[in-house]
Amino acid sequence: MKRHFCVILVALLFNVVATASDFTGYWKGDVATLPVVFNITKEAERYNATLDSPKQGAKDIPCGDVNVSDNNITIDIPIISAKFVAEMQPDGNTLTGTFTQGRTLSVTFTRTTKESSALYRPQEPKPPFIYTQTEVEFSHDGITLAGTLTTPMWGSPHPAVVLVTGSGPQNRDEEIMGHKPFAVIADYLTRAGIAVLRYDDRDVGGSSKGPDDATTIDLAQDAIAAINFLKTRPEIDPSRIGILGHSEGGTIAFICASQMKDEVAFVISLAGVAVKGKEVMIRQNVMLSEAVGTPISQELHTTLEQIFGAIDTIDDNDKLADKLRSLMTQTQIYTPQKIEHDIATMTLAWYKGLVRLDPTEYIKQTECPVLAINGEWDLQVDANQNLSAIKELNPSATTKTYPGLNHLFQESRSLAQSLNYGAIDQTISPKVLEDIAGWIVNTTTSPK
Repeated sequence: MKRHFCVILVALLFNVVATASDFTGYWKGDVATLPVVFNITKEAERYNATLDSPKQGAKDIPCGDVNVSDNNITIDIPIISAKFVAEMQPDGNTLTGTFTQGRTLSVTFTRTTKESSALYRPQEPKPPFIYTQTEVEFSHDGITLAGTLTTPMWGSPHPAVVLVTGSGPQNRDEEIMGHKPFAVIADYLTRAGIAVLRYDDRDVGGSSKGPDDATTIDLAQDAIAAINFLKTRPEIDPSRIGILGHSEGGTIAFICASQMKDEVAFVISLAGVAVKGKEVMIRQNVMLSEAVGTPISQELHTTLEQIFGAIDTIDDNDKLADKLRSLMTQTQIYTPQKIEHDIATMTLAWYKGLVRLDPTEYIKQTECPVLAINGEWDLQVDANQNLSAIKELNPSATTKTYPGLNHLFQESRSLAQSLNYGAIDQTISPKVLEDIAGWIVNTTTSPK
C-alpha cells in the first residue's frame, strides 16, 4: 500500500475540497471512553443515520431526525435518549461538537471506513485456511438444519465433534456481541486434526423453523441428527464422534450421550447447566446483582424463588401469567412494560422447559469420557454449583475451573469487566482452546 501513498493523498485532498459539506459515511469518535460510530447516509436530499457501539456489541441502532445546515449537523437518538450536535471542520474529515445523554460531553468524530469501524476480533479465522470447509444440510422429523463441516486435509478418517450453542436462537458461529466463539473453536480444532460440524439453530440462517413449542429436549434431537449425519461421511471415523456444548448446549451434550451410549465417543461441557434450571436461574440473578453492586435482599430472593417456583409448577399459561404479574408487581423494581415483556418470555414452552429441566439422570447415564469446564467469573452458570454436580453425578468426569474467565471463557481484568463481553477483544482464552484440543486428541485414539 505504501507505494500508492502519493496518489491516495491527492485523492483525499481533492475529496475534501469537493465535498466539504458532505456528511455521508462512517464517523468514529469516543464518548467518554466508549468508541461510537455513526453511519450517515443520504437519500433524496434527506439524511439518515445509525449508531454502533462496538465495545458493547451494539450495531445499527436507529437514529431519529438528522438535520443538516451548511456545515452543521444534529442527530437525535431517541432510543437511548441522546443527541449529537457537531460542526464540520475545514478539513472535511472532522466533526467537533457535543454528545448529550444525561450529561453533555465535548466530542470529536473523524471519517473512517466500514472496515476500520469494525470490532477488533483478533482470533476470528481468516483465509487462507489449511483445511476443507463444506456447507452441509441434514434433516430429521421435517426439520432441516444448515451448517459448516470443517475437515483436516490429512489423516482421514478423522475424529469429529459437533458444536451445540447455548440458550436462544443462534447461528452456527454462536455469534454474540461481535464475537464468533464457535468459528474460533472450529478453526483451532480442525487445525489440530479434528473435524468439526457447527450448525444454525432452528429458524436461524439456513435452518428451518420447526414447531413453536420446542424445548431443550427437542433441540437435543437436532444434535443427535448432526451426529447421525457425521456417521454417513466417509472422511469421518464413526467411532470417534463427540459433542461439545456451551451453556444449555452442555446439557444437550449429556442428553445426547445418555441416549446414544454406543455412538457418542466423548462429551465436552463448556459452562454446561448441570442442576435443575430453576436453581441456575436463581443463582444467576444473585450473582449478577452482587457483581454490579446491588445485592439482592432476602425479601427479593424469596420473591425470585416464588417466581421460578411458579414457572416450575403452573402449566396453564394464563394462570402462570397472572401469578407472575402479581409477584413482579410486589417487588417494585419492575416497570409495567418490563413485567409484560418478561411474562411473554417466561411463558414460552422453551423457557418453561429450561426452568423445569433436571439434567441429573442424563449426566448419571453418560458413560463416555467427559470434560467439563467453567470460568471462575462466569455469572450465568456458576462454576461451583454446576461442576460439583457433574463430578458428583459422574465421578470419572474431568472438571476444571479457569481463574479470571467469564461465561464465554474470555480473560478479564476484573469481575465487573467480565460481564461486558463486547468490550473484550479476545473471543476465547487460548489456554482453553489448547486444553480442549489436547483432551480430544488424548481421548480419541485411532481404531485398531
